[in-house]
Amino acid sequence: MKTIAISELRQHAADVLADVQASDEPMVVLQRSRRAAYIVNPERYEHDQAELSALRRTLFLTEVREAEAEYAAGGSRTFDDIEHLIDELKA
Repeated sequence: MKTIAISELRQHAADVLADVQASDEPMVVLQRSRRAAYIVNPERYEHDQAELSALRRTLFLTEVREAEAEYAAGGSRTFDDIEHLIDELKA
């Protein structure tokens, strides 16, 4: 992964953006030798966001199916009020 100092980015912003847009590789912007930001081309960002969304949805649906199976098997608990549920979740 390429890196660039923030001072160099200021001086060559147009060239840096052209380089990032032409590449699928993100660029790390360094400020005081620490990562301050990532620059990613729009297609890569949108692809990564869509993939992350799909993964989150898959995980959510898996957890719902597991909860439904637990409930169907009689493995779920009931609570008289929300305070008892919250106490149980905190423990």
